[in-house]
Amino acid sequence: MKTLFRSLLAATLLTAPVAAASAQTAPAAASDTARITLDASVVNAVNTQSYFLFRQAVQPLIKQMRGKKVVALGEGTHGSAEFYKLRFWLTRILMEDEGFNQVALENTYADCYRLNQAMHSATIDDLKPLMKKHLLSIWQNRETEEMLNWMHTYNTSHLRKLELTGIDGMFGTTAAEVLREQLTTATPEVKALTEQLVQRTQYQDKVWVDLNDRSIPFKRPEMLANGWAGYEATEKLEKALANLKLTQRQRPVVAGALKNLHHYFDTFYQPKVNKQESSRDSLMAEMTRFLVRDKGSKVIVWAHDAHVSRRLAVPGDNNGGGTGKFLERMFPGQYFVLGTTTATGTVAATKHRFISSVSPMASYPLEAPVAGSWEASLQALTPPVFYLNTSQLQAQDVRRGHRLVGYSPDSGKDAYFPFKLSEAYDAMLFVRTTTAATPL
Repeated sequence: MKTLFRSLLAATLLTAPVAAASAQTAPAAASDTARITLDASVVNAVNTQSYFLFRQAVQPLIKQMRGKKVVALGEGTHGSAEFYKLRFWLTRILMEDEGFNQVALENTYADCYRLNQAMHSATIDDLKPLMKKHLLSIWQNRETEEMLNWMHTYNTSHLRKLELTGIDGMFGTTAAEVLREQLTTATPEVKALTEQLVQRTQYQDKVWVDLNDRSIPFKRPEMLANGWAGYEATEKLEKALANLKLTQRQRPVVAGALKNLHHYFDTFYQPKVNKQESSRDSLMAEMTRFLVRDKGSKVIVWAHDAHVSRRLAVPGDNNGGGTGKFLERMFPGQYFVLGTTTATGTVAATKHRFISSVSPMASYPLEAPVAGSWEASLQALTPPVFYLNTSQLQAQDVRRGHRLVGYSPDSGKDAYFPFKLSEAYDAMLFVRTTTAATPL
């Protein structure tokens, strides 16, 4: 479960005492097993038979999202087809009716930039090659493809364009390549730094992916030296760019790619300088703030429930989830978060230790919900699909186990964390039975 939250190389970078402090066991779920009893008015049934019936059913929910600067649409697993489909429908409503024009995935920023370029092209023969190259395998499914194709079609017929972007910095090569492309006419110093960054990120990205193959030797000293050199090169490039005149079109592209690299190499900076683990959640919040830096800008974030939550799944852990906690501080009253969860069915997952674009996904059964958990309690309610506003739970909002299934197949007792839903989400969308996302 830890790999759901933490930065990739944390365990290999931290000194033993710091690593031990952060590797605490998740607190046990509450023992409460009482069935939840809610007034019928609290349970809002949702018809998912068609987009138009769904759109009608969720209008009260959309009204709550209206006017927010950041709307986060969570997922209780990283591989449920229904979570992708229904979040696409919510995203479509927000984009068509409420003025949102950005959707940001839990995916590396610069890789989403590459896909976004395709969103603005006149035609797209096939998105699959780009998706397989630039998206983590959790996004490589027909459901995500449907949203991207819709965005492209929308852009071909509207002056107001829709943007695909990302909030993560897990990989660095694409960001370095974007900088090299943008700065081909810069000074020799700048060009040398961008070339160095391409080499540093290619090396580090390969280390990241190779950690899934235990037959490949792990060379820790070389990795640390490369990572620190990459951080220093990023710092030098940022200083050199202060004296370089960029075009209006170049400025946001360069700024985003540079921020991607700062976040990428923070994994090395924090342990060396501050003797602590890099906080992926705080960095994803910082990238979200970057996306809405312009006046009037808004964004829809797609990420795991553990990240969009206002509450850490593992309190006291620097990577215990909780990007939403940082976003609420940045945008008080302007952040809305919808969690999603399920009880039964199948889920797409990988047995890779660390997720990448080449991690193989397969369908696995979800284990039956643990007695007394939120999933077991919600399963007992009548509608197969519904949402509820967590503030209306009142006395029913006790601390129960809440299942957070990451990209691994584990959905048993170790996937539960004690939550009061109102501390984490504004609303919860429950789909009783879900199916594994459809592979490309």
